[in-house]
Amino acid sequence: MSTNNNEKQMAIKYKYRDVKVHSSDEWMADATKKYRKVYDRYETSYIRVEFSFYNKLFDEDEWEASVRLKCFHVNGSQKNELCNHEQKRKILKDENIVYFRYSWGNAALGAYWLKGDYIWEAYIDEVKVGESKFFIEDVGLSKPGENLFFDIVSIKVFEGDGQASTLPQKKYLKKFSQKDTRFVWGEFTFKNKSPKDYNAEIFFNFYDKAGQLKGSNAYLTNVAANTADKTYTVFAGWGGNEPGRWKSDSYTMEVIFLDSLISTVPFLVGENFEEGDAAVLTDANAGFKATGVTAGQAPEAKTSDDLLFESMAELNALTGLDNIKKEVNEMVKLVRFYQETGKDILNKFSLHTVFTGNPGTGKTTVARILSKIYKGLGILERGHLVEVDREGLVAGYVGQTAIKTGEKINEAMGGILFIDEAYALATGKGSQYDFGGEAVQIILKRMEDMRGKFGVIVAGYTENMSEFIESNPGLRSRFDKYFQFKDYSAEEMYTIALAHFQKESVKPDEAAASHLKNYFNFLFGQRDQHFGNARTVRQVVGESVKNQNLRLASMKKDERTQALLDTVILEDVKEFEIKEISHKPKLGFQQRES
Repeated sequence: MSTNNNEKQMAIKYKYRDVKVHSSDEWMADATKKYRKVYDRYETSYIRVEFSFYNKLFDEDEWEASVRLKCFHVNGSQKNELCNHEQKRKILKDENIVYFRYSWGNAALGAYWLKGDYIWEAYIDEVKVGESKFFIEDVGLSKPGENLFFDIVSIKVFEGDGQASTLPQKKYLKKFSQKDTRFVWGEFTFKNKSPKDYNAEIFFNFYDKAGQLKGSNAYLTNVAANTADKTYTVFAGWGGNEPGRWKSDSYTMEVIFLDSLISTVPFLVGENFEEGDAAVLTDANAGFKATGVTAGQAPEAKTSDDLLFESMAELNALTGLDNIKKEVNEMVKLVRFYQETGKDILNKFSLHTVFTGNPGTGKTTVARILSKIYKGLGILERGHLVEVDREGLVAGYVGQTAIKTGEKINEAMGGILFIDEAYALATGKGSQYDFGGEAVQIILKRMEDMRGKFGVIVAGYTENMSEFIESNPGLRSRFDKYFQFKDYSAEEMYTIALAHFQKESVKPDEAAASHLKNYFNFLFGQRDQHFGNARTVRQVVGESVKNQNLRLASMKKDERTQALLDTVILEDVKEFEIKEISHKPKLGFQQRES
């Protein structure tokens, strides 16, 4: 029988239901588990997969199935297979929903799973039928009761339809009208604490007075690297677009992160709406504390002058970027002059800017600081940064791009929409690229309609960005300010490296320092348009510290003096070779012998 006939025969026997991931075999109600997508490396031993499908021959006939469960580490387009488990068994007539379960890892917490993206795939008779992606995060090993991810800024609730979270203005409530309430939405704002990137999966669970789960939803967002102190806001709600799902009762909304209850928000549903911030109860023992403010309220704002002073100091403290610092300092002086003399700033000053330069030159960092500077100047209301790329704006079907792009613009209101590799929105020809052009048109229209309400920064390689701006007259007319981010010199790269070493509480000795300086000179001399700049430096430092740790791990504990723990030596950095080769490497890592 042919493969197609086999697949056709199998198609009538099952219907795919789900692939879910969890890390605990704790028994929950209705045989469910604590399913999620994000796990802390140091809490994780085994990652478990649960594959389920509907038996189409339920109450009719038995049949044989061969199920294969595979787990992969995913790095871009590369997939590295970690495990491949096959299980064959008979599907019985009385099985309506069929479950297959398997786990992979190591019994020691943190021993097997490292930071990265992973995926479980499920196959029936070698035909792939489903998959589920999950993430392992590592922001450091925390002490008991310590949270290294974020602090709570505020937790609020509001009412609306299924799209209410995208509205720029929201009416926060502590009581809801039974006859008018559609969705009850939770808004969770947190302040990032980690310099490392991570995925934050926030669960919002709604319970009635009896403690019965009424509804649940989750929001997954990526917290970018080097955004410590940046504020993020996520939303999730439960209800329907027509009133009627909520009864007059007292309810609670629980906010969960990494299987920890971080806050409980009680609210009432009754006769009328009542504006105000609902009470927020935080679990002080979980390490998720509010940032020195009353629960449910925003933190006390710094004065505009304080924020401006701190932001300018942060900018001027960055390594290199002298031309950028000069332009921003001059811009601040001009805006203050316009304000003092009563001139119309909107006619004198544009929030929309083009950032050009190679990767790792500080474009995202400067954009984040600029957004705060604009708030300090009183130009923008919130001063936050929303980072997106083509994938974050463009959808695959007619009508969806407008919704997706509109949501990101709404999210950026009062701040900056930062579009990385913006030229990808106008790359290529043909219908598959038309949606990128649609996103550009929507952004241009909102830039005009909401003038002064938000800023747009587009960023990317210099040549690509020039072609992008010239591709559309609207882009040329709305972007009249350009910041050129130059490659870091070898000396600046070494200065950046020292800062990263300091964060790791180590420093290179004289021989290691000399080798690294020579290596950065070599990289700078060999650089091309793909030169990694500070990203390359971070990789070099990370690899060096790992080498040092491996070297120390091979020593006996009593041999590890404090001086050894504090020092990176030549042996730790010698893999970064300095040699002329025909093709330019991204990093000159030495190939180790197996």
